[in-house]
Amino acid sequence: MSNWHPTNDQLLEFASGTGSSAMSIAISTHLHFCQACRHQVHDNESMAAVLFEEQTRADLAGDGFDRLMSRIQNEPTVSAPKAPKAPSRFPPVIEKLIHKDTESLDWRSPMKNLRVSQLLKDETGLILGLHHMKSGGRVPHHTHRGNEISVVIEGGFSDEMGSYGPGDFIHLAGEHFHSPQADADGDCWLLSLVEAPVKLTGPLGWLVNPFLKP
Repeated sequence: MSNWHPTNDQLLEFASGTGSSAMSIAISTHLHFCQACRHQVHDNESMAAVLFEEQTRADLAGDGFDRLMSRIQNEPTVSAPKAPKAPSRFPPVIEKLIHKDTESLDWRSPMKNLRVSQLLKDETGLILGLHHMKSGGRVPHHTHRGNEISVVIEGGFSDEMGSYGPGDFIHLAGEHFHSPQADADGDCWLLSLVEAPVKLTGPLGWLVNPFLKP
């Protein structure tokens, strides 16, 4: 069960479809693991449907009904549901981004024990990436040049603020400093959403930081 979750505002934006592409992917990944947030999104969607229905009733005066029927008739036909696929290693939204397998991605290794692959940069400039931390590996002490959201998709890690497992949705900002370490019993896979690359704060940060640019 996830212990770290998106905010209510983030879930509301997701349910209403107003969030950015990268944020929607991050929240979809969290929802794969978190039943409580799935229920919250369902409640938000139900509330939005009721509000839409009330607004529609108010708009049906005059030629509103004709416009509504025209929209319904022009909606694309929904195809029959496909047969379920075999269980995937990662949440479906991540599998779609990977396409083939993780080894087919373009990986960079900015430091020992860590490799990173940028999956996309969305319409707002947010960078979505996949991080692979080796079992027991530690990432040097660093801070963030902007907001960062991490979602654990396999394994786990810990830092100065806590321990995290699959589904945890961790939001860090520029005032946070930490040194994540993957659990000793297996590699850790993370989905990350960043506004800007991290900034190493240790003794060798000046040497490595230039290589952390996207």
